[in-house]
Amino acid sequence: MTSDNMSIRRVVVLSMLASCGLVLFVFESFFPTLPWFRPGFGNIATILALMFFGFSDAVKVTILRIVLGALVLGRLFTPVFTLALCGGLASALVMAGVMRSTRIFGPVGISILGAVSHNMIQLFVAYLLFVKRTEIFIFIPIFSVAGVATGILTGLVSAMIYDKVRGRLGLVASM
Repeated sequence: MTSDNMSIRRVVVLSMLASCGLVLFVFESFFPTLPWFRPGFGNIATILALMFFGFSDAVKVTILRIVLGALVLGRLFTPVFTLALCGGLASALVMAGVMRSTRIFGPVGISILGAVSHNMIQLFVAYLLFVKRTEIFIFIPIFSVAGVATGILTGLVSAMIYDKVRGRLGLVASM
C-alpha cells in the first residue's frame, strides 16, 4: 500500500471516528441523567483514535466531537461546553500519558483513568470558573465511582471494537 493510500485511509478512519463520537455524544444527551453526569460514550472514539493513531489524532477527534456536538445541541461557548472541552482534553492527555509510559493498562484501564480524570478536571474547572465554592468537592467520591463505572463500560466497548477492526483497517496500531 502506498503512502498516499495510507494517508487517505488514516483521514477516512479518523473522520469516521469523529463522526461516530459526535453521534454518540449527541445521542447520550437525550438520556435522563444527573446534573453534570453523562456516560461518555463519545469517548470510545477518542480511545480508538488513541489506540490506532496516538495522542495528536485522539485530541483532534476529541475536539471535533465536542465542538460539533456543542454546536448541534446549541451549547457552544456555554459553561457546559467549557467543562466538556476541558474534561475531554484532560482525559485524552491522561490516557495518552498512561498508554505511552506503561503497558500495564489495556483499553479498560486507560478508559477508567481517562474517565476519572475527566470528572476531576470538570470539578476543578467548575470551581475555578463558575462555582467558586469548595463545597463542590463533596462530589469527588461520587464522580470517582461514576468515572470508574463509565470507564469500564467505554473501555470494554473500545476493546471489543479494537479487536474486531484492527486487522481489517490495514493500519498499524500504536498500542
